[in-house]
Amino acid sequence: MSIDQLKKESNPFKLFNVVLLFIFMFIVAQSWVDTEMSFMGLVDGWGYMLSYMQGNPEIEGSSYFPPNTYSEDLIVYFWAMLETVQMAIIALIISIILAIPLSYITSRNILLILIPGKTWWHELLRKSLYAIGTFIANVCRSVNELVWALIFVSAVGLGPMAGILALGINTAGVLSKLLSEGNESIDPGPVEALASSGAGFIKILTYAVIPQTMPHFVSMVLYRFESDVRSASILGFVGAGGIGYYLFDKLRGFENGDVCTILIFIIVTVWGLDKLSAMIRKRFI
Repeated sequence: MSIDQLKKESNPFKLFNVVLLFIFMFIVAQSWVDTEMSFMGLVDGWGYMLSYMQGNPEIEGSSYFPPNTYSEDLIVYFWAMLETVQMAIIALIISIILAIPLSYITSRNILLILIPGKTWWHELLRKSLYAIGTFIANVCRSVNELVWALIFVSAVGLGPMAGILALGINTAGVLSKLLSEGNESIDPGPVEALASSGAGFIKILTYAVIPQTMPHFVSMVLYRFESDVRSASILGFVGAGGIGYYLFDKLRGFENGDVCTILIFIIVTVWGLDKLSAMIRKRFI
């Protein structure tokens, strides 16, 4: 390729790119107007927000600061936060069990390994599996955790189990999407080499696919675990267990000192898990 051709191919100001940029700018501008977004609204309402956080001096505990430091309450919130983390752990295990097979049938290259035939029947089977897997994953992740929690509360009653199931289903849909993208970005060389030698689907997965996708898998699983802890913190709003139950109760009662304490517990826990995740990533990535 000549220098002139290279410049032409790498020119970012192609007509298509310019048109795409203008379309994107129009969508952003129109969305800004339609949603009545305004930084001035935040500036004008800043004083009201500060007044809310300061609370009413005549009502004890209505201010966010200082936070509640009564030992009895701290112990209750600690165990509730621990329950929240435990919910996220069990939900993550459930989501991984569901997401791995879903990620395989929503990855076109993995489907070619699983169903290697070239006849119309094989093609139809691959497309059908892909469509079914994609539909299931989309349903799982499109419905918010709170909605899933409400559905499962009606089935299993109030408590952590409903929250675990809600998180597990939603995270399975998200993880399957993230993992399938990792599957489709692998180097096909090792896969083709093993396939040409007559290796079966399990051997190809074990020796050609999993070693390449493991760093991506670990990174995505750790990311979703952190997200699940944050999500589990509000599932108590609908009676699905965890520290969210106390957060919702204190928010309704305008006991903002307790709200601040609970938020500190959540922030410190997520920060600690982030540090732990970083240590694990260093070992695998």
